[in-house]
This record gives sequence, structure tokens and C-alpha cells, in this order.
Amino acid sequence: MSSRVFHILAQKGNVVLTVKEDDPALSVANLLIRHNIGGAPVLGANGALAGMVSERAIVNALTQYGPNIASLTAKEIMLKETPTASPDDNIFDIANRMTWSRSRHVPVLEDGKLVGLVSIGDIVKLRAENAEQEAQELQDYVTGSNQAAVKPHDDSPRSSSKAQHKIRTNHRN
Repeated sequence: MSSRVFHILAQKGNVVLTVKEDDPALSVANLLIRHNIGGAPVLGANGALAGMVSERAIVNALTQYGPNIASLTAKEIMLKETPTASPDDNIFDIANRMTWSRSRHVPVLEDGKLVGLVSIGDIVKLRAENAEQEAQELQDYVTGSNQAAVKPHDDSPRSSSKAQHKIRTNHRN
């Protein structure tokens, strides 16, 4: 079974902190720091997704505008071309989109409306949980079934002496 975006949203919830296009850039930076998040979707006047503001976008604006960043808005510093996802998208596909676009956050849209946000941290957490579960299932299979992949060692004296005889014979050759 492959994991889907809705698996992440079911675990973390679909509450998303957003900003408006006309929010001051410093207020956006303050929101990110206050909530210990790395990015926030930017909503236009109509409530639709307009872009993403991330820590990287703020640092880029700071290097371009210096102290004048205080006069900028979210719309002026946001990334307009941001990858998006739907709840049914495969996590592996989303991870690839993040890699190629160099983004750490992907807004999740359903019928054009923002319903969640997936971060690279969410994907890493889900993959780690899946790997741990698979490892436990394999361990249970190997140790708890009659069809174990590893046969138990036969410690009977007869098999032990045969093995020793075989080893001695091989050493003489």
C-alpha cells in the first residue's frame, strides 16, 4: 500500500496558518517564528491560493531589499509558482515535486480550496514510521511463524559430529 497525502493530513490535521497578500513581510516573518513553522500559504483577496512565503523567500527579500523589506508585503516576496498536491496524491510523487522545485512545503488543494499543507518533515516522519512498522512485521514473520526464513540450528550431537567430521575432512584436502 502506498501512502497518500490524506494519510499525513489525517495524522497532523488540516489546520493551516495562512497569510494574506497584503500582510507586511515583517508580520509574516513574525508569524513563522511565533509558530515555529518554515512557511505559510498566501491567500489572495478571493481566498484562493496565491503563493507561498517561506523562510527562504524572506531571506531572499532581505538580501535584495535590506532594511526596505519592512515596506514589502507577502505578495511582493512570495513564491508564485509553488507545487501543490491533492489529498489523493502519492507521497513519493510529492517528495519528488519538493526535490525538483526545492520547496519544503506543498499546499494541498481540493476543488481549488486549501485543505492542508504538507512539509518535508511530515514526509520524513511518515516514511520513518512506515519503515519501523515494516521492520517489526518482518521481525514478527521471521521469529513468530512456522515458515521462518531462517531455520533453527540443530544442536543434536549427531549433527554436530557430522559437521565436525566434514570440517576435518575439508582441512585435509
